[in-house]
Amino acid sequence: MATPAPTTVPLSCPPKEIGRCATCQQPCHRYGHGGNPLCAACRAKVEAGRVKASAVA
Repeated sequence: MATPAPTTVPLSCPPKEIGRCATCQQPCHRYGHGGNPLCAACRAKVEAGRVKASAVA
C-alpha cells in the first residue's frame, strides 16, 4: 500500500508548537495557544462526521 504524499502547509506558529497530527501524522500546530491534536484536514473530517451524525439522529 502506497503512502500518500505529504501536503505541506505553511504553519504560522513557532517551531516549538509544531507536533504530529494524532490521526495522519502530518505536522500541525499541536501545542501552545490555539493548538489542536488534529490537523485542519482531519479536523474537517471529524466535524463533517458530527454534522452528518446529528442530521441522522
